[in-house]
Amino acid sequence: MRSTADQLIDAVDSRDRVIRSIKRGDALRLGANFRVAHLFLFNDDSELLMQRLAASRPRHPGCWGSSVATCLRSGESYGEAIVRRALEELEVRLQDPQFVGKTAMSDEGCTKFICLYSAIWNGPITVETDHISQARFLPIEEVARLREEQAWMLTPTFLHLWDAFPRGEDEIRTSARVEPEVQS
Repeated sequence: MRSTADQLIDAVDSRDRVIRSIKRGDALRLGANFRVAHLFLFNDDSELLMQRLAASRPRHPGCWGSSVATCLRSGESYGEAIVRRALEELEVRLQDPQFVGKTAMSDEGCTKFICLYSAIWNGPITVETDHISQARFLPIEEVARLREEQAWMLTPTFLHLWDAFPRGEDEIRTSARVEPEVQS
């Protein structure tokens, strides 16, 4: 598995303003607030792509989470981060994902600022297997059932986002559509 512990991220204050750059691996240990971006990727059947973290992951091993999740690199915007990570994790080229909203949550004594994006994708997905064990589209009703009956199987950040933002047909229809590139 590639280590991202030495990657520089921005430590931010309580209002999400950059204070300084730190190593990603030091953020929780130092109690530094930081930024992440998440993507809910839907298909035309209104199913949500969920990723299951590998058992080897140090945090939340084996749990299901957002379609894409990433820490922002130092100097990177939320939108730039989610476009970059969708390509790295799934080989999905997002042009202009729809901004759903921004929230914050406590994470091991730090405040994690989170921007959520959504998009519709019906093309192929290639999962980055070094930290994701599987990915699959689930009907919204099944995700809701998991939330109610087996919340321990979902990452804390996914649970926070699921509860913080409304879902449904209207949101899915207004999400940015992303078309697969035609290979010649």
